[in-house]
Amino acid sequence: MDGLSTRRFDLRDFEPADIPALAAYQSDPRFVSARRNAGQEAGDPAELVALFCAWAQEHPRRNYQFAIVERRIGRVVGCAGVRTANCPQGSGELGIELSADLWGRYGCAVEVMRALLDFGFSTLSLHEIIGETTAENHQAARLASFLGARCEKPAGHGNKGLQPSGNPVLWRFLFRDWTFGRSG
Repeated sequence: MDGLSTRRFDLRDFEPADIPALAAYQSDPRFVSARRNAGQEAGDPAELVALFCAWAQEHPRRNYQFAIVERRIGRVVGCAGVRTANCPQGSGELGIELSADLWGRYGCAVEVMRALLDFGFSTLSLHEIIGETTAENHQAARLASFLGARCEKPAGHGNKGLQPSGNPVLWRFLFRDWTFGRSG
């Protein structure tokens, strides 16, 4: 796959050479603190990149996890994707993380999320895309709400990667809502 492009970013498959950039932004104290506050655990960057590269080689491909490359500087500044492997037919799970340097700056997350949602609904023909986080992750809540997602508290839903102390919430994007103007 060639990847996705937005006005400022290229979203492409990970390469082994991306490990240092992924490790650099994930080790930023601001990023570490936010991840801890959201109840998420860090993965080893080398293992993550190996997993993402393996996903890119699967046929049929079910998981798309992209390096977010800021075109102006040519550096990996985040990670985002749509994964369908462990979801019901027609559904996918969305995730995004950005370097702390880009938090709150000029709609970077909105730009990337719109590209991912368009990809999921148009290219993958999904009818719903969910994002899981914790209720304490206010930035994710603002982003999802702005883009038209519906918030749900999952009853008896697992805490994939989340510590039990986090209050999990699901953000559900529906194709029918996305196609009727919620894409902004």
